[in-house]
Amino acid sequence: MLPNADEPDHGHPTPKIHVRLEDGALLPSDDANQDTSGGECRFLGRTRPEEHPEHGSLQALAYEAHPTLAMATLKRIAEELVRTHELERLSIRHSTGRVPVGSTCVEIIAAARHRDAAFVACREAIDRLKLEAPIWKQECWSDGQTWSSASSPMNSPEIST
Repeated sequence: MLPNADEPDHGHPTPKIHVRLEDGALLPSDDANQDTSGGECRFLGRTRPEEHPEHGSLQALAYEAHPTLAMATLKRIAEELVRTHELERLSIRHSTGRVPVGSTCVEIIAAARHRDAAFVACREAIDRLKLEAPIWKQECWSDGQTWSSASSPMNSPEIST
């Protein structure tokens, strides 16, 4: 089993994995990570402004997750990506609760000896997270709420438009 990035490394070359669910909008991670990675790819997913024909302007996204299953899924995804792409470090953070327009709801950081591996792993991490993690997204409009069809298919809440 791979260690969490919050645990000390003790000089071992084992890749670091960090997965976390956090309440509300995410603040940027600390960039003080000076390591020997040749490439680091960072993806920030933000709540973007949208208009609904019946409900008006998007005010926020509200995320619900099954915490135990979501964390286990994120960790499994991270471990598989670290192994497959020979990453030195991988962090996956996702919001729960309300995230207003313009705020960050997901952050993925992949670091590897070579940039191609970091780019590919970062893209694969967000694609797999959206497909596999039991995290659901409710759209909060100025006049009503809808469940996003982009939510995880695993026991999704009923989708309405």
